[in-house]
This record gives sequence, C-alpha cells and structure tokens, in this order.
Amino acid sequence: MAKSSRARPSHARQSLYYLLGAALQGMGALLVQPFSIRILDATQWGRVGLSAVLLQVGQVVLSAGLPLAITRAYFGPSEGPTHARAINGANIILSLTLSVLAAVGYFVLEPDRDIAITISCAILATGLLSSVVSTQAILRSQGRALAFVLLSGGASLLSHLAGLLAISYISPDSATYMAAFVVGMLATAIAGMALAPPLWPSKAKKAVRSAFRLGLPVLPHSFAIMLLMQGDTFLVQHFQDSESAGRYVAAAAFALGPFAILSGLNNVWTARILEASHGEHLGQTVRKVGNQTALVGGAIAIGASAAATLGMLVLKGEDHQVTQLAKVLPGAACGYALYLVAMSVMFARQKTSAFTWVTPLLLVAGTVVAVIPAQGEQYWLLGAVKAATFAGLGMAYCILAARMLPGFIPIRSFAAAAMASTVVIAANFLLPTTVSAGIVSAVLAAAAAAAGFFVLRKRGLASW
Repeated sequence: MAKSSRARPSHARQSLYYLLGAALQGMGALLVQPFSIRILDATQWGRVGLSAVLLQVGQVVLSAGLPLAITRAYFGPSEGPTHARAINGANIILSLTLSVLAAVGYFVLEPDRDIAITISCAILATGLLSSVVSTQAILRSQGRALAFVLLSGGASLLSHLAGLLAISYISPDSATYMAAFVVGMLATAIAGMALAPPLWPSKAKKAVRSAFRLGLPVLPHSFAIMLLMQGDTFLVQHFQDSESAGRYVAAAAFALGPFAILSGLNNVWTARILEASHGEHLGQTVRKVGNQTALVGGAIAIGASAAATLGMLVLKGEDHQVTQLAKVLPGAACGYALYLVAMSVMFARQKTSAFTWVTPLLLVAGTVVAVIPAQGEQYWLLGAVKAATFAGLGMAYCILAARMLPGFIPIRSFAAAAMASTVVIAANFLLPTTVSAGIVSAVLAAAAAAAGFFVLRKRGLASW
C-alpha cells in the first residue's frame, strides 16, 4: 500500500490542529466536571475520579511505546504503511483482549455491583482508549491532523458528555456515568478504525515483533514520567493534608499546561524526525526540529511564568505562596522539550533499552530531594525541584541521543533557552504578587517574545 497521497497541511497548520487536540484531551473532563459534580454525591464522584485515574494508567500499560513504533514503521522504505497498520491491529487485539478479560474478572470478584460496574467499565474504556491512541499514530504519520483532533475530542469531551447526559436523564450514579462513557469511547474507537483501518498482525509478523521489542522497554519509563508530572501533589497530600494539596494543585496548570502544549506540538516534531530516520537527512532534520523545540520550550516557560500572577489571581485569588509556585513551575518546560527531541532520536535509531532505567532512576532521585520541601508551605521550593528534575531528564536523554547522532542535537539552543527562561523566572519571582505587577510582567514578556520571534524569523530559525 502506498503512503497517503493526500496533500499534507503545512507544519504550522498541523501544529495548530494538534494544540486544539491537546486542549480537547485535557479539557473534556474539566468542562463537564462542574455539572457532574453537582449531580453526583461525593462518593459517586469519587468513584468517577478513580475511574479516570485507572483509565490513564491502564492506557499507558496497554500501549507502552507502540504509538512511536507505529509512526517509525509507517515511514519504512518497504511496505511501511502496511507494517504500521499491522502493528496497530496487533495493539488493538491485545488491548481489547486484556481489557475485556480484566473487566470480566473484576466484575465477578467485586461484591458491590455499583463499584463492579463502574470499575469494569473503566477497564473496558482503557482498552478502547489504547486502540484510539494507536490509531492516532497512523493518522499522525499520514499528516491527518484534523482527524487526529476529532478522535481526541471523541475520547475525551464526547465520552464525558455522554456520562453527563446519562446521569442527568437515567440515574445519578457512577455506574451509569461510566457505562455511558464506554459507549462514547466505543463510538470513538470505531470511528478511528474507519478512518485508519488496521490489518491483522499476520500481514507483517516481523514488523509486529520488532515494534513490540522497540516499545516494551518504554513501559517503566511511562509510569515514571506520569509520576514525575503529578507526583509532587501526592507528596504534599502525604506529608500535609487535603487542604494543602488542594492549594498546590491550584497552580498545577502552570506545569501541566506547558507539558500539554509541548506534547501536542510533538506530534508534528516526532513525525518529521521519524520520517527522516529512514533516509540520509536525519541529522539535519533533528537539528532544525531541535532549534524549533528549544525556541518554543523557552517561550512557553517565559510566557507561563509571566502570566502566573494574573492567572492565579483569577483562578484562586490572593495566595502568595501558591502564586510564587506558579511562577516557578513553568521552568520544567525546557527540560521536557529537550527530552521530547531526544526520545524521538532514540526511537529513530531503534535504541530504547535505556528508557527502562533512566526515568525511574531520576524519579527516585527527584523524590528523595522533594521530600523535605513537600513538608513545608514554601511550595516554590518543591516547584523548583520539579523543574530541576525535568532539566535532569532532558540532559540525561540528550547525552544518550547525542551518542547516537553526534553533532546534531542543538545543545546550545536548549542551553540558551534554559538560561533565558531561568533569568526571567528568577526576576519575576522577585516581583510582588499584585495585579499591577502581574500586568507589567505579562506585557514585558509578550513584548520580549514578539521581538525575539521576529529576530529569529529573520534569521530563518523560527520557520516551520
């Protein structure tokens, strides 16, 4: 089968689509939550929240690193799309089989019928979400960003909206919510298979085996990266109390937001690197993509920190410690951006074994350092530990990637972005947490970002 003959949208347009997809993925539950939480009692809503956590963790387990393996296979010189579709088919069969068996087993063993239905539905949704994610890898490879976004919306907003309608008109309980959620997820998975039909794994047995060898080492890394992103909140909850954790979570968007934006844009960056991995221009592509990624990572870190004061005043009101935390958290963006580029290089070179131990080791080290600041109210210290841990993550994988592709990782660009964002965040940290100071920092950051972009654009470094 030939590669898709559709005219691809420009990289800039694809980037906008993927940003929209990231927003839909992250905001689906948030848009529905204010209504659902008023219909369900605290116990029922707690079960829905637990189901959401199980959904994300289960999807990581079932997909591991296969989406990137699918993207790399798609651009193979011989029968690439066929291989990718066969790997997708293998992932769908495996994910659905495991999720159905686990859901049936849990339903039989759990004596409480309401809990049994709720959690069993969450497990079923996990398998369906895994199939959606692997299908999106095909769409990403084909440059079909709009179809990718539609699946993101279906897997998040549509499914949560189905749950909201069900508890509004059928029964206000968690089992009803999650049953309707599964229906929405099933519709999304079927739509995905129609947009990018999978093949039976037997059509490309060797490619399927190779993809699993490439993707499985990423499993412990995936767990560790989830904890790196959200484990700081768990530490505050453990060492303090729910109220303190709630204050801390109020600023979490200033870390999770940059992560979401960079992850959305990475759908473009990864496809470009993995497409080049089968040719002679991998190094040049990595250098160009790396320069863009460093620019975006630095801009996001500076912009998010500058907007923190006004943002927190709107989201939470006056809370000096939490606002200071929000100013610091965006510093994690540069390290995360560097990690994304290095990860793509490692998949391009088909050397992923280091994922098994590097990220878990950094998680342990970061947790040890974070224990002390997690016990006090100087939240910004914990935020600084998080930013430093992600800087370490980026540097560790950069060292590995640079050995695989010497001379092409734009280390200087990332170092410049990290230094610039650190200086701006430090200066912003010293400003008072008032409305006037927030306006001044936001305006200055916007002006600096615009000036920097036009200078780089003129030199050809900011082109997409």
